[in-house]
Amino acid sequence: MLTFFRFPSSGGSRLSWMVAIALLVALCHVPRQSPADEVVIGSTPTGHLMWIADDRGDFQDRGVDVKLLEFSSGVSASRALVAGEIDLGNSSEFAFVSNLMMHRGLRLIASIARTSSANLFARRDRGIAHIADLIGKRIGVTRRGIGEFFLGEILALNGYAESDVTIVDLRAPDIVDEIAKGSIDAAMVWEPFVYKSKRALGANFVMLPEQDSYYYHFVLVGMGNWVETHQVETRAVLQALLEAQRFAAENPSEAQDIIARRFRLDPAFVRETWSKYTLEVTIPQNLISLMEQEAQWLVEKGHTSGVSVPDFLSAVMAAPLSSVAPEAVDLIK
Repeated sequence: MLTFFRFPSSGGSRLSWMVAIALLVALCHVPRQSPADEVVIGSTPTGHLMWIADDRGDFQDRGVDVKLLEFSSGVSASRALVAGEIDLGNSSEFAFVSNLMMHRGLRLIASIARTSSANLFARRDRGIAHIADLIGKRIGVTRRGIGEFFLGEILALNGYAESDVTIVDLRAPDIVDEIAKGSIDAAMVWEPFVYKSKRALGANFVMLPEQDSYYYHFVLVGMGNWVETHQVETRAVLQALLEAQRFAAENPSEAQDIIARRFRLDPAFVRETWSKYTLEVTIPQNLISLMEQEAQWLVEKGHTSGVSVPDFLSAVMAAPLSSVAPEAVDLIK
């Protein structure tokens, strides 16, 4: 609504003029009560806290309007982030490292889960029961991804090199089909594709025993300039995720039901794999060490031609999480 003032005539007092002008200036500077901008977030199905917070209305409760989009992989979510199609993205820390090598403006805001869901398994009918049995065999893995990184670690710890096996570069969903058909002998992949492969092979599925629990993180990432100019929204998103974390810890069955319902998953699969995930919003020091190791591996493998290892402490933007949950940040500066 517009308000009109009639200014005093030439015979009015000077004070009346000053009061009228002051009132008009004050009205012109009343802050606009507009709704907050929509925050578009891309997440994989394994970004559990994202979907739990969305289902429960935790984002709305914190006053942030979130549009949550599903991506099939962290790599595709990261590409959408760099292209400006989303504001924040959820991916593995390995995908973040790989993208940071080429796009130094990316910033890690928090880890929202860590998991040991990547495993090396094989077809029993190929005579494979141990790592030594893989020599000369065809192993399905996604090149340049965390699967190849972990496979190299497992082989090296058992005294072998990648050259001792034949690597078959496959997308994660294709690994399930190819090992079921028998075109590959073994595979290194993550959930839900381990579970799907197990279902496809039945008694012919064998999990190789000589492998440690290789943990990796699901991280929340944004472009640094966006996070700098959207501190309020970023903190609200983190607060909503912390609420989802508390809910999942106190009500695991209900949290599992949310994920199973949202992605039309077999509840038995969700229950079986739930213990592989630690749903926690944090920034631990060991995450920095892990990313440095992964970046060095990418350089040594020639996957990042002419690119140096980034300064990961500078690539972590801890201030938003520190402001809402200081105990969740454990970094040595």
